[in-house]
Amino acid sequence: MSAPRRFAVLAVLAVVVSGVLALLAVLVERDDIESDLTTRARDALEQAHLPTDVVTFSGRDATVRTDSLQDALFAKAMLEGVEGVRSVEIAEPASARDPDASRKVGLQREIDRALAETPITFAADSANLDADGRKAVENVAELLETAPTDWRFEIAGHVARVSGAEPESARELSHERAEAVAEELVDSGVSPGQVDPVGYGATRPLSDSGTSSIDRRVEITVR
Repeated sequence: MSAPRRFAVLAVLAVVVSGVLALLAVLVERDDIESDLTTRARDALEQAHLPTDVVTFSGRDATVRTDSLQDALFAKAMLEGVEGVRSVEIAEPASARDPDASRKVGLQREIDRALAETPITFAADSANLDADGRKAVENVAELLETAPTDWRFEIAGHVARVSGAEPESARELSHERAEAVAEELVDSGVSPGQVDPVGYGATRPLSDSGTSSIDRRVEITVR
């Protein structure tokens, strides 16, 4: 092989090797970025008492996939605040292919509408339902009577942030309120196995400050 030809071959090989090394460097860097973002994103979700296995990354772009639209929206809001995350997309949940999905969505809308018109309310600083709160639970119980017995309902208690209050005491009160609603639903004919009371404390506010009256609420989610 002549010297010029040998030089040309070596030059091509050098370009190819450089390209492969550059590609490997990019892939390693991308893996490091995804691993770091995944760890920090899941830490943020855990602190907000959200499922941590709902997020995946492609580079700096996050995808949230969960059967709960509410959890997906909360997760999206949390992840958008994680440094380094470029975008957050909510993917179609597996339940979208569930033959009962449209019925569940319809029932959820009815529940949300009923609670918007008559919220579940309690006596101040207690888990005792007041008269309006009992009426609100009765309205929801009538809606749940039409649901199949294998459907489940998360009863989620939330409280507003109070300066100086311990997070654990807020969580306890929110759980006690969720349990009070669950018991009232059971007394109204809903199967005990269908209700799942959960207390989120003040970790999922609807207002920016977390101190508004809208942050004191009980949400009922069809599962």
